[in-house]
Order: sequence, then C-alpha cells, then structure tokens
Amino acid sequence: MFKYINQLLIQQDKQKHFIICMILSLGTLPFFSLIISMILVMSIGLAKEIWDHYYGSGFCWFDMQANVLGALVGMSLYYLVYFIK
Repeated sequence: MFKYINQLLIQQDKQKHFIICMILSLGTLPFFSLIISMILVMSIGLAKEIWDHYYGSGFCWFDMQANVLGALVGMSLYYLVYFIK
C-alpha cells in the first residue's frame, strides 16, 4: 500500500494537489473550525477536479486522494505546532 501511495506522490500533478491542499488547510485552520476547514479545502479540490472533467485531462480520483492526504498532513502539522506552544 505504501509503495502504491509513494508511486502516486512521485507524479508532479499529485504533488501539486498534495502541497496546495496542505497549504490551504494550514491557511484556513487559524480562522475556521476543523470541520469547516476540511469542507473548504475539499470543496476547492473537488471544484478543480470538476473543472478538469469538463475542460482538462479528466476527473481523477487519485488527485482527490492527494487532496485528502495533503489536507490531513496540513491539519496534523497545524495541531502539532498548536499543542506544542
């Protein structure tokens, strides 16, 4: 399983999805609750995939997976730093 995730993250598009969602979650958490932040970040990622479906390379569930992983890592980093203070 980890080898499979590693192969996905090697792809540059997946890296962009991961990093953008991580940054978005780090940017929204100081202003919104965890649930609202997750909804916002996932909505932005889903909107991008819907746009890709109609105008880009097509909807990709692996991009959504990278979005979720990025958001989770961003939230984990935020709360790790928050609780260390």
